[in-house]
Amino acid sequence: MRTLGMRAWQAVGVWFVAFFLFHFGFAEAGTNNPDTDWFHDAKYGVFMHFLPGNASQLWLVERFDVDAVAGQLSEMGAKYFVITLGQNSGYFISPNATYERMTGYKRGERCSVRDLPLDLYEVLKSRGIRLMLYLPCQVPNEDARAQKAFGLAVGKKDQPIDVVFAAKWAEVIGEWARRYGEKVSGWWFDGGYEHIGFNEAIAAKYALAVKEGNARAIVTFNPGVRVIRHTEAEDYTAGELNEPLTVIPNGRWLNGSQWHALTYVGTNWGKRDTRYTGEQWAAWVSAVTARGGVVTLDMGPNWDSSAGPIGCFSEAQIGQVKAIKAAVYGQR
Repeated sequence: MRTLGMRAWQAVGVWFVAFFLFHFGFAEAGTNNPDTDWFHDAKYGVFMHFLPGNASQLWLVERFDVDAVAGQLSEMGAKYFVITLGQNSGYFISPNATYERMTGYKRGERCSVRDLPLDLYEVLKSRGIRLMLYLPCQVPNEDARAQKAFGLAVGKKDQPIDVVFAAKWAEVIGEWARRYGEKVSGWWFDGGYEHIGFNEAIAAKYALAVKEGNARAIVTFNPGVRVIRHTEAEDYTAGELNEPLTVIPNGRWLNGSQWHALTYVGTNWGKRDTRYTGEQWAAWVSAVTARGGVVTLDMGPNWDSSAGPIGCFSEAQIGQVKAIKAAVYGQR
């Protein structure tokens, strides 16, 4: 009998994990998934775009003040925190040997040496705050070397993807998911657009990669600026919104997905200013959570050490989220 090669054994292993998880219910995404109960009960959380754009900013990952940020999150009453592993620039806030092997980058050249999510988990856990992670559905669209290495067209935009590419990207996702295990409670995948070929097969592949690390991790895939159930593989709606204040759910579930919205406190993603009053935010989040929805609020991090600890939020935005806390929990 011919012996199986390493890749063949890996394929068998992935098939077995998929069969076991899905047929015995441990990775069951879909209708009214009870693994979202904690998310529903949290009511609201905070999102951070901490995205190094060059080598100098990548170095700031080493200086990110996890204790200061965790203290601010606790002060605001956030029950979970979502941070970007990486996005378009090609720089990541955590090591990943699989990505480096596939692209040929050296350790610390594009992926940070510090494992920032792991350090965040350690300080968030003691405060009862869960950690979630953000990734795009494809390699960085401003890194031609990465695009070429993964078999995509080269150019500074989201490129068409297919299941062949997705299998490679899932290997990268899987390394992070297995390393963090139950330390990461959920994932928010960006760029799951129909016009680039994102589909149910790709969503299922990414969801499986995530749940290999934590069978109860919740996952979603962003189709753009709208609140819909986008895939059968998702557990909650991605819910990206630019103008959120008039969008209220009819109930907790939207076609089987936990209703969730993601929007920004400042004038755009990653900004540290404000655009509404604290009272407006408090009224909207209260209305959403009263009907079973969940809200995630993007807040801008500090990049300037002369202005305070790296990563910290602005006092203006903190004040607005504290207004939400008072309205939702009756606590100041």
